[in-house]
Amino acid sequence: MVLNFANFMNFDNSGWVPLMVTQCKVVLQPQFRGSSGWGRTRWLAGDREWGQKMQDDKDDGAKWLVSEKLADPRRMAMFGFSYGGYSAFAAAVRPNDLYKCAISGAGVSDIKRITARSYTNPYFKDAQESTIRGLNPFEFADKIKIPIMVYHGDRDQTVPLNQSQLFVDRAKSSGQPVDYHVLKDYAHGPAWTRQTMTEQLTLISDYLKTGCGGGGL
Repeated sequence: MVLNFANFMNFDNSGWVPLMVTQCKVVLQPQFRGSSGWGRTRWLAGDREWGQKMQDDKDDGAKWLVSEKLADPRRMAMFGFSYGGYSAFAAAVRPNDLYKCAISGAGVSDIKRITARSYTNPYFKDAQESTIRGLNPFEFADKIKIPIMVYHGDRDQTVPLNQSQLFVDRAKSSGQPVDYHVLKDYAHGPAWTRQTMTEQLTLISDYLKTGCGGGGL
């Protein structure tokens, strides 16, 4: 079973969800606090709750799947891209023992570094920078609780590659298996060539099949 998450319900052109569903995996995309399109209250509830209440919502979704007997509690993984990649990093450092492994694609690992880089514009600094507060996965990367696979594009201008590299370098001292892949000529978001799409989906599929700390899901 894979726990995936996004704050939209439109057609998935990434290929991630179709890939997992065709392999008979249960996929959950919870509309957690901070999700847009579900009212102002839910949207603002994510402010300053990165890796905290926002993450609790995803964990509650995983627990619900188990309670409904839709998922095996020993065979769940957290996967996400961009902010979702941040949540995969957070899942790896939080001591809740819910997931067998995590996959982070182009994730933010150091929220202090990303806010310092991205929110120099006065509007963003006043309106958004202060909302990005909470758990900073990078600070706990050397204490990850579960195996993790990290992948990132070398042409990413939205989330810099060093957000993954710094986390991986520190996580390697945790004693947990850490897989790291840099995708050539890949920017940020859904793959823009068939080759990149194939490479990305193959990495995810293989990791869930044989990796995830051994034996896959």
